Amino acid sequence: MLGIRRAQVVLVLFGVLAPTLCCDWLTRYTDLSDKCYSLLQKLGGPITEEEFPLPFPIKLYTQAEKSQTVCKVAFVRNNLRQILDLYQQVNATKVGWDANVLEELLIILHRQKEELSTCISPAKSAGCFSKALRRYYCRLTKAALNVNKGGSTSWELIRSETKMHLAKLHLFVAAI
Repeated sequence: MLGIRRAQVVLVLFGVLAPTLCCDWLTRYTDLSDKCYSLLQKLGGPITEEEFPLPFPIKLYTQAEKSQTVCKVAFVRNNLRQILDLYQQVNATKVGWDANVLEELLIILHRQKEELSTCISPAKSAGCFSKALRRYYCRLTKAALNVNKGGSTSWELIRSETKMHLAKLHLFVAAI
């Protein structure tokens, strides 16, 4: 009887602690986020200060800040997934970016996304702003790539917008 009770206690503790232990990414997120930000800066020349044709989704970030932790983590993961998908479309040589720096940026974004995916179950994170983020990034892509038909000016606008997202996500995670 005592052995069964110990097993139950261990299972309960594991169930409570496992998400916390598997999500030790918070301790590494700052370093990886800083690295992404730095790589984004190195990718091309100076980041443009030109106004982006689509407003930044500050309301979406505000709503996510007020949500439960699982949705906050899903929001960060989904943002990183959308950024990763976006940058996988770029032809670095056509845009004039350093292909090695772009590859390193993609690797770090993928790593962050994968680590976050292990922290949340798909069932619990379903509906956590994923549809709204997908719509926003679709509009972002169309707005930027229509400016110069996917040329370097378009990608520089996207890089500028990505810089703002990475900075905002960095602050967002620090508040979790």
